[in-house]
Amino acid sequence: MGNPFGAALYRTAWGLVAALSLAGAAQGWAQAERTPALPELPRVNLSSLPESARATIHAAFDAVAAQSNDAAANGRVGMLLHAWGFPAEAEVCYQRARLLDSASFRWIYYLALAKTDQGNWAAAVTALNEALRLNPQYVPAQLKLGGLLLALGKWQDAAQLFEALVKAHPGSAEAFYGLGRVRAVLNDLDGAVASLRKACELFPEYGAAHYALAQTYKRQGNMDLALEQLALHEKTANSAPDSGDPLVNEILALNAGAPDALRQGLELARQGKLEEAATALENALQSNPGLVEAHVQLISLYGQRGQFSKAEEHFQAAAKLDPKNAGNSFNHGLLFASQGRFAEAEGEFRKTLELDPSFPAARTNLGLALEAQQKLAEAGQELRRAAEANPLDLQAHFALGRILVNQENYEEGIQHLLKCVESPEDANRPAYLYALGAAYARSGDTRNGLHYLREARDAAAKRNLSRMAESIDEDLRMLQRQPPPR
Repeated sequence: MGNPFGAALYRTAWGLVAALSLAGAAQGWAQAERTPALPELPRVNLSSLPESARATIHAAFDAVAAQSNDAAANGRVGMLLHAWGFPAEAEVCYQRARLLDSASFRWIYYLALAKTDQGNWAAAVTALNEALRLNPQYVPAQLKLGGLLLALGKWQDAAQLFEALVKAHPGSAEAFYGLGRVRAVLNDLDGAVASLRKACELFPEYGAAHYALAQTYKRQGNMDLALEQLALHEKTANSAPDSGDPLVNEILALNAGAPDALRQGLELARQGKLEEAATALENALQSNPGLVEAHVQLISLYGQRGQFSKAEEHFQAAAKLDPKNAGNSFNHGLLFASQGRFAEAEGEFRKTLELDPSFPAARTNLGLALEAQQKLAEAGQELRRAAEANPLDLQAHFALGRILVNQENYEEGIQHLLKCVESPEDANRPAYLYALGAAYARSGDTRNGLHYLREARDAAAKRNLSRMAESIDEDLRMLQRQPPPR
């Protein structure tokens, strides 16, 4: 029956105990309603990182485990992952921090940056607009928003934003550069020249602004001024104003401890110094064989040097360390393509897109692999999707334009080729100009055909592409012999 001692007391006090219990439950329910449902923390394979970085990131995860509703703790995990090259995983953490602290500009801004780094530009625009509602005066966010609007083809929105920026910040070279670019797109060439000249005055070593100004002068027919600006661009191509973004700098500072050999190898690869880059990355792997990023980069480096067996070894090593690494599959696809094994390349590019649907250039290269197999309908579909997703993807526009011209769809094909030659100069510019000139000639537009073929010949000669220059000269002679259209 149990001990009756105190039964009356318990009976008397039950109402109070129950009331307290119910009050506590109600408080818990209210707290649960206030705490938003959070996405699960990401699972991240950190095996490619140095031990010190892994320890720091694990400690940050432990802090979240101890206090899962701490916005700053969640956000710090995101910052660390972002700094070490995991933007998709960082996005999840930023989202958690954002849900926990909806008044914070920092977390929604970082969320926008993570989306941008993954190529999810439309979602990044939405996030940046939300961030700017919290902090309308943060100029780096405004500049990033303007750049994304340009990339998405929202010209009028970009123009309005940059016009407001230059009015509020007349010392911002980046704002004038953005305004110049959008004015050029809208065919306000005089306005574009004025804005771009101002950008160059504010930052005389602004390589991209000099190039954009040269292209605008060329469209106006001012070839002397265009050549002058191109010469300045060659001297300052890699120079740009400091972004002055303290929040981005906080992220960049978090990976300052990256292995010197790895950082050196990646930088040498960016500079095109293939042999030196391969040596540095192999040295990095001797110290830490688990550096997936080094293995993935070496696939590309050895593939470019024709050392296919070595490239394959590094693919296999990276696949064991991280079977779901989209970059590994992508570089493997490039390796197959470089050997003319286009069916196998197609398979790897499809796998890349399964792992990461927004992986940069994967859809474009899938289209190229399909084209090489004469699967032109599928190739055109993939290239069109790539160009729509990234209007600045010149390779997609070029390949799609070439397919359309070969199908005698000259009008649409030429529009895609025109996008290539209006964009900043790169190593493929002579080929872009050559294809555009040939397209015009095939369509019956001899005047534009001659114009762009001559530009292509000059561009090829400038880069010592003698065979291409000779081929263009032959085409020019043939075209000039044709009778003028009636």
